[in-house]
Amino acid sequence: MASTQETQLTQEKFDQGMTTQQYIDQIKVNKDPFVSIYESVQVPADSLSLFNGLSEPLKLAVFTADWCGDAMSTTPVILKLADSIPNISLQVFNRDDELELSNSLLPEHRAGTVPIFVVMDQDMNQKVRFIETADTLVPAIDAMDETIDQETAGMDEAEARQAKRGRRNAYRVEHARAWGEVILKEFGGLVADALAGKPEDLPLQGGTKWPPED
Repeated sequence: MASTQETQLTQEKFDQGMTTQQYIDQIKVNKDPFVSIYESVQVPADSLSLFNGLSEPLKLAVFTADWCGDAMSTTPVILKLADSIPNISLQVFNRDDELELSNSLLPEHRAGTVPIFVVMDQDMNQKVRFIETADTLVPAIDAMDETIDQETAGMDEAEARQAKRGRRNAYRVEHARAWGEVILKEFGGLVADALAGKPEDLPLQGGTKWPPED
């Protein structure tokens, strides 16, 4: 049963969001890597075919934060998809301005997780909640962290922290196309499953899992 908080994601609220360009224009942290990832991503043909072949348009509400590494990896990829598909109506929100609403879209034990992608039909019925990033991308993220930890071994704590931040940003940009394909495959598959599923089973939840499954 939906909680009363979840009804806050109404058409009126949805209409208060930003376009991709409006969101980019107000980014304060990590703007350059975000734009680089957005520009690097190529939406695969199967993703274009899936979403262009929808029987009715969908709405996509994105709750994101410019300081978040997973948001930097994932948000520009899904925004690029939405901007490439006439059948998707997109609105972007700063998660930090919408904490109560965004937390109502998450399992209780994952309060504060960002980003969140909510797919809805034209009547605002939620079909999908995609949380954080693709679960199948987690091993690649772990490999990134392991590589960077090795590269910064021996630095003092403050120097290592700054170096790691910059190297993670560069790594995400370097792997934007490959990671984008993983994200879009998982996101598209979840949407396809939701559209073929039973209304009582919706919204389907995807993305990373916490605690992680063994």
